[in-house]
Amino acid sequence: MKILGLTCGRKMSNSEILVKEALMGAEELGAEVELVRLNDLNIKPCTGCNACVVSLLGKSSSGECIIKDDDFAFIEEKIMECDGLILGSPIYEKGPTGLLKILADRMGPSHDVAFRLISKKNREEKGITTGIPVDERSFKTRVASLIAVGGSEWDNLALPLMHLSLISTHMDVVDKILVNWTGLPGSVVFNDDALAKARKSGRHVAKCLLEQTDRTLSDNKKKPEFIGEPGICPLCHSKLIEIRNEDKNYPAVCAVCGVKGTLNVINNKVKFEISEEDKVHSHVMLSGKFEHGDELNDIALKPNPKASELPKMLEKYKNYLSYSKPENK
Repeated sequence: MKILGLTCGRKMSNSEILVKEALMGAEELGAEVELVRLNDLNIKPCTGCNACVVSLLGKSSSGECIIKDDDFAFIEEKIMECDGLILGSPIYEKGPTGLLKILADRMGPSHDVAFRLISKKNREEKGITTGIPVDERSFKTRVASLIAVGGSEWDNLALPLMHLSLISTHMDVVDKILVNWTGLPGSVVFNDDALAKARKSGRHVAKCLLEQTDRTLSDNKKKPEFIGEPGICPLCHSKLIEIRNEDKNYPAVCAVCGVKGTLNVINNKVKFEISEEDKVHSHVMLSGKFEHGDELNDIALKPNPKASELPKMLEKYKNYLSYSKPENK
C-alpha cells in the first residue's frame, strides 16, 4: 500500500510537520510513503472549458485535461498511484490555501469517479476502441485523512473545503484533525496531543487499507471507520450546515456532501437528521455522483433549442468594455 502526504504550506510548517508525523505512523504498519509539497508545483487554474466533461460523457474517453504546460500531470500521477492520502494545510482566511482550491478545480469533473465509470461503461457497450480509455486506477477504494492547522478559531471553512477537494475522487475520509492556537512555524512540536492524533491518524489510514481488500466503490456497508470528531452530518461528519428556510421539507443542507434534512434540538444538542431515502443523494455516495453526472449531461452536452440565437445575443456583452490589464500584458 502506498500513502501520499500532500502538504499545502511553507516548508517545515506546522501542517507539514503533522503530515510527516502521520506518515511515520503509516510506516509503522508497513506503508510505503511519499511527500509532495503543493507549493513546489506550478498548477494553472481550471479555465472552465468543459473539455474534460465532453471527453468523458460525450466521447467516452479519458477526460484528460487540455492544459499541458504546468505540473498538473505530476500531481495527478501521484494521486492515481496512491492508495491513501494524508492532506495537510494551514488555515488562511478561515479556509485551506488557495493552491488546494486550484488543484480541486482541476481534479473536479475530469476525475469524478461516476463520470469515469460512465465513460468506461459506454466504451464497453458501444465497442469503442478509438481515443484513450479512463485510467483504471481511478476506481481504487482510497482513504484519506485531513489535517488543518490555524492560529486561532477562524477555521470554519478549513476542513469542509479540504473534504470537498476529495469528493470527486471518491476518497473515504476516515479522520479530520483541526489544530488551533499554533502560531510560530514549527511550534506544533510542543503540542503532544496534536502529534499523537496525527500519528494515530496515519496508522488508521494504513489500517483501513489493510482491512479493505474486497471493498468496492459502491459498497456502503463496508465503509471504513471514521475516528475523528463526529460532526453534525452523519454521512461526511461535517459541522457546516446551510439553512434554507424556503424549503419546508428540507430546511437544512450539508454544505459538504449536499444531503438534505432537518435540524432539531435534542437534549440541548443540535441534531441534523436525514432519512434513509435521502442518503443516496449525498455527494459522498456513488449514487449521488451519478445524479450529478446526469445533471451535467443535461446542462453541458444537450444542445439548447435557442443555440442558433446565441452569437447574436452575446454581441451586446462581447463589445462592452475592454479588460484593464498591466501595461506589459
